[in-house]
Amino acid sequence: MRLFLFTILILVSGCTKFGKTDTAKGRVLNPVTGEGISGVELKLLKSTAGLPGGNKAVKTVTTDGDGFYEISKAGLKGYSLSCNLPADYYPLGWFIDGELKNTNTGNVGLKKGKTLHADFYAVPYGEIKISIHNVNCQGPNDTLIYVRNYASLNGVLVFQPFTLTGCYDNNGVFAKVPSGDYSIKWTVIRNGISNSYSHILTVSGNGQAVYNIDY
Repeated sequence: MRLFLFTILILVSGCTKFGKTDTAKGRVLNPVTGEGISGVELKLLKSTAGLPGGNKAVKTVTTDGDGFYEISKAGLKGYSLSCNLPADYYPLGWFIDGELKNTNTGNVGLKKGKTLHADFYAVPYGEIKISIHNVNCQGPNDTLIYVRNYASLNGVLVFQPFTLTGCYDNNGVFAKVPSGDYSIKWTVIRNGISNSYSHILTVSGNGQAVYNIDY
């Protein structure tokens, strides 16, 4: 099974003479439903400084039935924590200290004997189809401006708007997208008059959603 690998660098001190252990713990979950994702493998990786084979795993754990994990090792220094996400999930990123690292990676300092709390957000894929028809076409100057953004988490998946002109007519095709809520906004400009509309469309995990725009 193909896996997506996402890492977060842990900058930590070495083990002290008192034998303190550094720990990373958290949860791999779907933030839309709040459900944990079980059976996800997380690894502590040690850099091999460019040697063949890439980073070396020094410890591996698997999330439990509720998506929780905990991994500890004495003497960590410059290691990275990886989340091997199943291919049927879309990665939203690491959630650390109240902030979503939606680049899927992030750096965080860890003091001696302290615990890093790091959750990983992911959602299953679904499919969406947008069907657009200019049913009242007045000519080539008719204009539709369409915008779709992911509404389940702020700042994630901001799609570029696009503009359609003339007597546009297209049933659309299903496209694979992360499940969750989408904010759909569209504006029709016809004969110098502008009208705008907005809706929330929900795409369920492993499901399909269709949105029709007839203008």
